[in-house]
Amino acid sequence: MEDIFDGIDFEEIEVEGFRLRFPLRYFDYFVIAAAFPAPVAKVKKVLPSKKLKAVETTPGMATIALIAAEYHVIDSMDPYNEFDIMIPVTYQSRDKVSRPPGYFPLYIPVTTEQALVGGVEIFGYPKFMANVSFEESAETRRCRVQAEGKDLIALEVTKSVTGFQSYDNYTYTVKGGQLLRAHLQAEGQNSTNYASGGASYTLGDHPIAVKLQALEMDSTSVMHRYAPQIKALLHLPGERLSM
Repeated sequence: MEDIFDGIDFEEIEVEGFRLRFPLRYFDYFVIAAAFPAPVAKVKKVLPSKKLKAVETTPGMATIALIAAEYHVIDSMDPYNEFDIMIPVTYQSRDKVSRPPGYFPLYIPVTTEQALVGGVEIFGYPKFMANVSFEESAETRRCRVQAEGKDLIALEVTKSVTGFQSYDNYTYTVKGGQLLRAHLQAEGQNSTNYASGGASYTLGDHPIAVKLQALEMDSTSVMHRYAPQIKALLHLPGERLSM
C-alpha cells in the first residue's frame, strides 16, 4: 500500500524565527470530533464572503464541527494540542469551476507559539493561545479548552471500534483580502458515526463561548468521530480565491 508520505518534495519556510517544512508531516496524532446542527440563518452571519455557503444537512439547518486534536509527532514542529471550531462550507463563484467542500474555521485555540505563528502567517487560521487538555474514561474521551482564565468549551465523544480509513479535508480561510484553500491528506485508525448522539459539548463563560451561544447549536450531535492514531500531510494553500 502506498504511504501518503511517499514521493513528496519539500519546501522550507521561515516564519518569525521558526523554520517549517511543507507539506507538513503529522506522523502521529489523536482526534475526536463531532458535528452539531445550527440554523443556517445564524451561521451565514459569521461567514466572511457570500461565496462561502454553509452546507445544509436539512432545509434551513447547517452544522458546526468541533474537532479536538492531540498532535504527538510532527516534522519540524514540537507537539501541541488544538481545538477547531469550524463551519462546513462550499465555495460558489461565477466561473462555475467545481471546488471541493471544506471547512471555514471560526476559532482555533492552540497550545504552542510555533503552531500559532505558522497557522496564522501562512494559512490565515484564526489561532490563539489557550490551554487545551484531554482526559478519558473507559467509554469516552474529553477535551477541555480554557483561555484567559475562563472556560471556553468542552467536547466529549464516545469511543468506538476503529478501522483504517483515508480521507481529504480542505479549509477556506481569509488572508490578504482573499480566500485561501488548503488541503489536508490523512489516513489511519478512525471511526465515524452518523447516528444521532454520541457526543456532547459544554460552553463556558469566555467571550467566544458567548458568541457561540448566539449560533444556537443543538445539543444533540449528528456525527461523532473517534480516531486514536492518524497521520497526515498538510499542504501549503493551493489556491487563492476572490472574496
